[in-house]
Amino acid sequence: MNEVLIEMYRHKTWATLRLIERCQGLADEDLDATIPGTYGTIRITLLHLVRSDEGYFARLTGERLSEQLGEEPVPLSELADRIRRLGPRWESLTEDLEVANRELITDGGWRLPGRVVMAQAIHHAGDHRTHVLSILGARGLEVPELDQWDYAIAAGHMKEIKAGSRD
Repeated sequence: MNEVLIEMYRHKTWATLRLIERCQGLADEDLDATIPGTYGTIRITLLHLVRSDEGYFARLTGERLSEQLGEEPVPLSELADRIRRLGPRWESLTEDLEVANRELITDGGWRLPGRVVMAQAIHHAGDHRTHVLSILGARGLEVPELDQWDYAIAAGHMKEIKAGSRD
């Protein structure tokens, strides 16, 4: 079962990086755009996604890999670097049953096992990637394919079979 969770974290890292890389070439007017029903502008949503991902990891491990991001936007290249550093660390947590079962208490006073935070990290990233994709699409901009199928093809896990071939 850990292999499934590892793939989910790898997909999260791949999809987030691909989206950030897509947005790096956008004009400021696009990065500062939003539409109703999304978190905020593309720039602010990506910052929130990365800041939250780092926060979830720190809550689980007590360890910060970088100086904590504030509310002010940072270059998208820095967000991408942070996701690249964090990705393998999420994968390593899938092997740590103590972290998954560790009792945590949120700032809001909720008690929960670490596995809930681990699952939330995957959900949260997907939710906010969808917000950015919606803004891109609403503006008539190219929307990258980020689903699990596209990740599987990119990772070499899924290959097209040619007609008449058994390979």
